[in-house]
Amino acid sequence: MTLWRNSKRFLHRVPQLLTRSSSTCPSEYFPKYDVSKIRNFSIIAHVDHGKSTLADRLIEIGGVRNSLPQQLDSLQVERERGITVKAQCASLRYSHRGSDYLLNLIDTPGHADFNHEVGRSLFVSDGAVLLVDAVRGIQAQTVNNFYCAFERELSIIGAINKIDLPKADVEMCKKEMEDMFDLERQSISCLSAKTGQNVENLLPQIIEHIPPPGGKIDAEFVGILHDCQHLPLLGNVVLTILVKDGTITSRDSVSLLRSGKTYPIREMGVFLPSLQPTLSLSAGQVGYLIMRVKDVSDILIGDTICLPESSVQPIETIPKPKPSIFCGVFPDEETEYGSMKESLVKLVQSDSSVYMEPHSNETLGQGWKLGFLGSLHREVFGQRLLQEFGTSVIMTKPSITYRAHLKNGNIVDFYSANDMPDGYHAESWEEPVVLTTIIVTDYTYVQGLVSYCLKCRGVEKDSGKLSSGRFILKFEIPLVETVIDFHNTVKMISSGYASCDFEDAGFRPTDLTKVDVLINGHKVDGLSMIVRSDVVRDVAVQTVSDIAKLMSRDVFKITIQCVVGGKVKARADLSPIKKDVTDPLYGGDKTRRMKVLKRQSEQLQQRRKISTVKIPKAVFRRF
Repeated sequence: MTLWRNSKRFLHRVPQLLTRSSSTCPSEYFPKYDVSKIRNFSIIAHVDHGKSTLADRLIEIGGVRNSLPQQLDSLQVERERGITVKAQCASLRYSHRGSDYLLNLIDTPGHADFNHEVGRSLFVSDGAVLLVDAVRGIQAQTVNNFYCAFERELSIIGAINKIDLPKADVEMCKKEMEDMFDLERQSISCLSAKTGQNVENLLPQIIEHIPPPGGKIDAEFVGILHDCQHLPLLGNVVLTILVKDGTITSRDSVSLLRSGKTYPIREMGVFLPSLQPTLSLSAGQVGYLIMRVKDVSDILIGDTICLPESSVQPIETIPKPKPSIFCGVFPDEETEYGSMKESLVKLVQSDSSVYMEPHSNETLGQGWKLGFLGSLHREVFGQRLLQEFGTSVIMTKPSITYRAHLKNGNIVDFYSANDMPDGYHAESWEEPVVLTTIIVTDYTYVQGLVSYCLKCRGVEKDSGKLSSGRFILKFEIPLVETVIDFHNTVKMISSGYASCDFEDAGFRPTDLTKVDVLINGHKVDGLSMIVRSDVVRDVAVQTVSDIAKLMSRDVFKITIQCVVGGKVKARADLSPIKKDVTDPLYGGDKTRRMKVLKRQSEQLQQRRKISTVKIPKAVFRRF
């Protein structure tokens, strides 16, 4: 029996793409292609411009049918949110002018938080299809993705999608693409991925304008590890690789250069996009390897793969991105730490843009510090952790990296209030800023967007008109103002007619204060905050009010305080739950009643001294 037949009962937790193709296997479904007949390309665009739908049509033209729409969006979180969060591969065959070609396409995310996925995809591509919505035109992430491909000197093919819609303005889109990207009008394809109109005309352009890979079939085997996904069956991983040179067969073993480990191949093949086993992979092809790996830390995305005892040198890959926000992750129960760690390591292997290091907290115990590229990236990661591994965790409020200039001349970067240097030793503080690009398609919303950016302490850097009725705004805004709800607020102000993108713009001076939270006089490390000095009072009042709403009353009084350097800035009290101890009494002297009440008060005071307040997990998730 094969591996996949043995693991049928596990398939309910396997992404749709990691299922066996219905074709006979193993087989040479794709025979050995000459490198000159192979094209590797990515589809890049802004969110909701139709990348996944276009990929569906191209796969169908390649001869593979699937009843599910957007079949490359295989993760549950992708289907629930309607966005692509992970790049996926598919191989298809196409005949052009009497020759058979192998086309390896990669569908990429469109949201700014998943830029690293786009960069990794372009690293293994020789060209890109730049897709633009015929109604919305060029948007912020369109510009970002174009320059990402342009910097890698890839061949870029322009395409305009959704031409079947009544409000489509093809000529406007062509003019914008010509003015901003210097693309020739006559070379821009106009199509509808939904109806399939003119989609097949795109394939000859890909073959003619995108160069073949530069590898050689007769050279020594060397490949690049592009992606990694874990199977529910213990110890098995599916590695997505690009073969740069040479040929590898299903009977070979492979070595990972960075870890120095060697593993036998259990199965290999190509993506249709479901798994199609083959007997070999040769230069230029994108395929998969199934191996049994005991220690998942041996798998490093971007690693160079070769045959054992090979003399090849490691191939340079794209650097790991710098995280924008950080948060702590802790298990719901201390006994679940081991299983949480295993799930985190596996998911971080699949999402190589996540930064991870051990972290501990006096209140929450042992956990991990994770770094993400944005707030949506953080939310999706937590959702995938629950859906794919069944792991529920406490994920603290996101924070950013601040910078302190100390009086002794040292510069210290810190992201949490517990790591913040004492104000006595710090000479000045700095906070990170981002260059925010907003493209809006209706002038009536420009004033509202400008006012909102100024409210977020933004500094205007540039503004101008792109084309008829379309404007671009550029502001330098503190990163902390963009972490939560900035994107949603921009969409709300513009009624959905604006898009935004962010670029790192360094640091600028600010004034910071550390705010501690005390509950019944005891400091709670997990709730300490870094706050701008001019809004300390407002933040403190809001914080104690929100914590009080989330906490439950007890038999003794609970006091919640926000403190700065020993000075109380805000306070909230939860009154105790009182029992009427005088109810059983009847008649008698008044002193009898007073004696019982005094005894109750003394007991509550004693209990308050020896009891600890149980802080709900919802408080840590909120703050």
